[in-house]
Amino acid sequence: MNKLIFSIIFFVFGISLVGRAQDIRFSQFYANKLYLNPALAGSSDHANMSLNYRNQWPNLDYPYVSYSVSYDNFFSGLNGGLGFLVMQDDQGDGAIKTTTFSGAYSFFLRINDDLVFRPAIQASVIQKKLDFKNLVFPDQVDPIYGNLGDIFHNVSGDPSNRSWNGMDFSVGIMAYYNNYYFGAAASHVNQPNLSFDDFEDDQLNAKYTFHAGAEFALSGQTRGNGLVLSPALLFQKQGEFTQMNYGMYISKSSLVFGFWFNQNFQLNYDAVILMAGIVTDRFKLAYSFDYTITKLVQTNTGAHELSFSFPLAFEKRKKRRRPNRVRYPQF
Repeated sequence: MNKLIFSIIFFVFGISLVGRAQDIRFSQFYANKLYLNPALAGSSDHANMSLNYRNQWPNLDYPYVSYSVSYDNFFSGLNGGLGFLVMQDDQGDGAIKTTTFSGAYSFFLRINDDLVFRPAIQASVIQKKLDFKNLVFPDQVDPIYGNLGDIFHNVSGDPSNRSWNGMDFSVGIMAYYNNYYFGAAASHVNQPNLSFDDFEDDQLNAKYTFHAGAEFALSGQTRGNGLVLSPALLFQKQGEFTQMNYGMYISKSSLVFGFWFNQNFQLNYDAVILMAGIVTDRFKLAYSFDYTITKLVQTNTGAHELSFSFPLAFEKRKKRRRPNRVRYPQF
């Protein structure tokens, strides 16, 4: 019966969004920086490896679970940064599984000592697969006996092709001036059609992102042992859907706390995002929870998210002149 409930939700939701495929949304967007904006590739002063995990609506039998792993570094010979991202999204306990492989390059352009730009490009390969084993169709359900199994299912209406592969392209730019930073990105500029059926349209709409913020040291030095306040804003638009995150990070020594408000205008969906993390020279670790505060609280069970990153320093080398890192929050 749980599979039946999931099937109804899955197909009703899917039909309502025909031609309006959407991206995964991460609450700790700076912890998954290559997914946020390819211009952040090579933005640290060292090579970096990052791992991210998100569980959307965990109380449902079939939640939406997403994973990602990324690597980025600055290369002086290229005068820019390279980044590589692998992401997997499982919808409905793997009913739809999407895997993305991305490579990004950001170019370092210094205007003066205070103003720096980083334009970037990104190319991706998307693999999407459909698995029917977790789905129950109407012709498999008897009003008295319930699920009668696959033997009664008419497969003539099923998609003949249950996998899709294609290319995707994105661009971005990052700028920072003193302790202020600004970024913008356009994802899926080629708007690939993700449909399993050649006669249907499941277009991945272009996504437009703008993010900005600042750092203010209330005591001590910025990013040192003092108290640092970092207000930030994220605005995204994809097709008819628009969302905005606004809030701030507060850091003291190795501890970082975040408080965010998420607003999705079309669906009247609002959530408070609470985050806590620790930052050391060896690693960064953070946990966040999306707490629903609107009428959807009865059916929307929020989201758990974990991020973990660490620098890669395999050997000590002679110090070299490197560009200043891009200023942006830790998570």
